[in-house]
Amino acid sequence: MKMHPGFQRHRHKKGFFAASSLLLLLATQTVAQSGRRAPKPNPTPVPTPQTDAEVTSKSSARELKRRVSLLVGREPSSKHLLSEDAIFKDFLDHLGEFKNVTATSIGDTKRDPAVKRAKSETESIVVLMQFDVDEFQSGTIILNSPDLDVKILVFEPRTGQKKFEGKVYYKAVGGPMLKRDNWPNGTPIRMTKEAVAIEAAEQVRDWLIVQDLKKN
Repeated sequence: MKMHPGFQRHRHKKGFFAASSLLLLLATQTVAQSGRRAPKPNPTPVPTPQTDAEVTSKSSARELKRRVSLLVGREPSSKHLLSEDAIFKDFLDHLGEFKNVTATSIGDTKRDPAVKRAKSETESIVVLMQFDVDEFQSGTIILNSPDLDVKILVFEPRTGQKKFEGKVYYKAVGGPMLKRDNWPNGTPIRMTKEAVAIEAAEQVRDWLIVQDLKKN
């Protein structure tokens, strides 16, 4: 029997699609049997947040348990540089930020008057910040040196005895001489006025914490 040409074309297309489907099925089975798998993405690690208790325990380790009142004075250098004013202001501010610490300025003073003031106090501790321009560096006299030696003295109320002495070196940016920081074996060196104030305040705070622990 003679088939119609349209019917032949229809059968040819069906045969082509059937062959294509068979090839696709065989290819899929081959890949599946080969054991090859698309690499799975590594799961992104989720950071474990700190609990409030952990954060509190770390911060409270450097906090005072008892209230402390500080009377803070300043002994300017012979040149009374503007940087001294900035350092002293920041020093007062940072002391006042510590928990249970009240810092009150008593203005410019010297060591002897500071000791007398401490003797007249029953509770308040007297803190004196002394400034000295570092004009003699590495055997060379530096005219108009911007660098400062900063000393922090703490005097006990009633007795006026010196209970703590701290030091910070202020190295102005662009100063004439370089100086190596050998902290903790020596005086820490700071390059900004605020960093000097923070260092000085933390030295006083750490001493206060040690005294607080001794009372416990």
